[in-house]
Amino acid sequence: MGNLKGRSILVTGAASGIGQATAEMLAASGASVTVADRTADAGEAVVEGIRSSGGNATFVRVDVTNPQEVENMVAEAQRAFGRLHGAVNAAGFGPSGKPFVDLTLDDIDRSLAVNYRGVFLCMKSQIAAMLPQGGGSIVVIASTAATHGFQMSADYCGSKSGVMGLVRGAAADYATSGLRVNGVLPGPTLTPMLQAVMEASEETRAICEGGQAMRRIAQPIEIAGAVRWLLSDDSSYTTGFALAVDGGGSYLRTA
Repeated sequence: MGNLKGRSILVTGAASGIGQATAEMLAASGASVTVADRTADAGEAVVEGIRSSGGNATFVRVDVTNPQEVENMVAEAQRAFGRLHGAVNAAGFGPSGKPFVDLTLDDIDRSLAVNYRGVFLCMKSQIAAMLPQGGGSIVVIASTAATHGFQMSADYCGSKSGVMGLVRGAAADYATSGLRVNGVLPGPTLTPMLQAVMEASEETRAICEGGQAMRRIAQPIEIAGAVRWLLSDDSSYTTGFALAVDGGGSYLRTA
């Protein structure tokens, strides 16, 4: 399942968390991975780890809010591995931790710049690269915040909801062009971003650990497995889908 041998796949936000776990899993599944992140040292370390395990990877530094850097990132992935078969957009920014009336325009702009505008820019360049070669598969890491409201997170919820609109719109535009676009909606996942939020609030920690039927926080590799499936031919009839990987939090209510 999920054999990606010979595929060239780009992963943004790949220096840590879900992006890193995904890049490592894709490489272990035979893909040549372009590791993209704004943090060069951590990104290079991920590439070194993949190579030391026998995988194939290269690093590109990128700020996903910068159109020229995003275009360069996609071009570098094509130069490194010949073409682009798939992409994972995992770069993102967390919630402000403020109630709605305390949010500022800066808070909103910062969330939209990375979580919405950044994904738009990445998808635009990735789609342009894939269409001439007959298509490909794009996966966007959204969040259950795209479909649920969470306290102190209106900025984050809004940006992630918007991202899923981009996913569905792009999927509809290119459904007959060999290009599939899907979103993954992780529940609470043990990433550096969530760890910082939980350390700042015991109430948030309790919600994260008990808010789903499985009563635990996911490991990044569990999200990566869903991404790998959506990138592979095993999901060839799936597009415009929002796949919740959240321990049952979206659909199950248990005592």
